[in-house]
Amino acid sequence: MKTSHSYPFFGPDGYDGLDALLQELAPSKTFLLVDSNTTHCLSVFVPKLGQLDAAFEVLEVPPGEESKSLEVAANLWSVLLEYGADRNSLIINVGGGVVCDLGAFIAATFKRGIPFVNVPTSLLAMVDASVGGKNGINFAGLKNQLGTFTQPNYVLIDPDFLTSLPQQEWESGHAEMLKHALLSGTNWVEALQLEPATLALYEIQQSVAFKAAIVREDFKETGKRKVLNLGHTTGHAWESYAAVSGNPCTHGAAVIQGLHVALLLSGLQDEQYALAKRYPWIKVEDDALTPLWERQLQDKKNTHGEVRYVLLEELGKPIWDVQITREQWTQAVSALNSAS
Repeated sequence: MKTSHSYPFFGPDGYDGLDALLQELAPSKTFLLVDSNTTHCLSVFVPKLGQLDAAFEVLEVPPGEESKSLEVAANLWSVLLEYGADRNSLIINVGGGVVCDLGAFIAATFKRGIPFVNVPTSLLAMVDASVGGKNGINFAGLKNQLGTFTQPNYVLIDPDFLTSLPQQEWESGHAEMLKHALLSGTNWVEALQLEPATLALYEIQQSVAFKAAIVREDFKETGKRKVLNLGHTTGHAWESYAAVSGNPCTHGAAVIQGLHVALLLSGLQDEQYALAKRYPWIKVEDDALTPLWERQLQDKKNTHGEVRYVLLEELGKPIWDVQITREQWTQAVSALNSAS
């Protein structure tokens, strides 16, 4: 089995594959990156590996988006230097989206790149952040402004980590699964009905496989991969605005807001109504309109100063690079406010 840059692997077989990778790489030093919410996962993860160096070091960062910063990144780089990390060292990211984004960025930039593995422990990280090779940190109050495209050497998805996942974190991952269902057009109704207690492994695999196939086709996001940003133009603006407003929200909650806007702009009122029955639209106050739009002007998908959206011609038929004006966006938000 090829282990270098292979992913994802699920469940018990995934641990066998990771052991094979550890044996293949024979890292000079191994670092396990966690946050204070996922440190306990190591008691599940570590005993399942036979090839993990017993002298591994644990690097812990605070939970939440605040850790995706230059300050935290610089501190981690310094710690790696202090421990004598070299190009043959390995970072294993055990955590949610923040840990996977941050740890991958650290690995991709330290000494111009060292191997890393993602072990996502949240549903969001499993179906989104751990897969695809994007990594990054926030900058100037904006999401993911600094980062690279660098594939992990391995991704291990163990659904056992989800048994203790808080409801709001499950909903955060569910938002990305809903996005994939809208883009694929194959299981929208079923995806809306998913619940934590009945979520099956094959449903996670299906969502991951959809994203992985698009990434293989367009790794650097020059074309089709842009569709994976459905809901994320308004979503990232909402997430960053909520953070600076003192009322932070999960990534998934912000994406849900973005999906509402994208569906309405796409003319898919029935789908937007169905989404609202599961996740109601959160009203946008008048004084938030300008800062939300200004954040969208900084979106990475934009070109020539124009805000570009991903929309749907119909379920399963996404289009990208659609120019949206402030007037169009404001009208959509006003319509959603009136209907809520």
